[in-house]
Amino acid sequence: MMSTQQYKSYHDEALDARDLVETYFSHGQVQMIEENVVFPLRYLHKWASKGLLKGSKMIDLSIGSAVFQLFPLCNIYKEIYVLEFTDSNIDHFKLWLNKKEGATDWSHAAKRACQLEGNRQDWKEKAYQVRRAVKGVFKWENYQTTPIDPTLVPEVDCILSVYLLHVACKTQEEFQNSLKNAVSRLKMGGHLVMFAAVNMSYYMVGQHRFLILNMDEKTLQELVIKTGFVIEESGLMKSAEKSDLLDYSYLCCLRARKVEAV
Repeated sequence: MMSTQQYKSYHDEALDARDLVETYFSHGQVQMIEENVVFPLRYLHKWASKGLLKGSKMIDLSIGSAVFQLFPLCNIYKEIYVLEFTDSNIDHFKLWLNKKEGATDWSHAAKRACQLEGNRQDWKEKAYQVRRAVKGVFKWENYQTTPIDPTLVPEVDCILSVYLLHVACKTQEEFQNSLKNAVSRLKMGGHLVMFAAVNMSYYMVGQHRFLILNMDEKTLQELVIKTGFVIEESGLMKSAEKSDLLDYSYLCCLRARKVEAV
């Protein structure tokens, strides 16, 4: 077994931005992509179509340069502010945003989002909507100690975080502090939507093994509640795909409403 000193961290230069998203969300094993991408898309579509997510502004705080999670929500939120922790992930996200060479192909996710909505529009129009809604892509360097800069990001109605905070943080204390700082820009009554892999200790990107904060669903929910939220709905899906690339046992999600400032 590897010692923790042999693991890389999310912030390490060894993390290849393109390889990360294409391994797990775009060009990797079909079943793994189905789990990692379609699980969030289905819940986001359900919550959006039922009118459970409202407002006009949102923050996206999701793993790497991932885009897929924005397709179900661009019909609701006309202003999307994307936050990330590393320059390489920001740069790769901007390749897609600006239609530059070398960008990851997210057409499969846009098509699936349209399919869930009943094929009411062309997937290219869906991608256009996301690009139009993104008002800025910002680096948040001191996420564990400093709230989001209000001069860059206005107060928002929703914060979406897909597979990121437990990947970027090493301890529950860091996770709690980062979450508290993130939701500082969330309006009272606004929603936090989170997706996470639980009972997971590592993931591979290229030849490197990266450490992840190992939490179960109950711990994640407790930390969210302590940050001033009530959980309105949660979901859990057992992994059907066994892989040497990562070792999670479940994917979980929650939709929580902010009821107090902590």
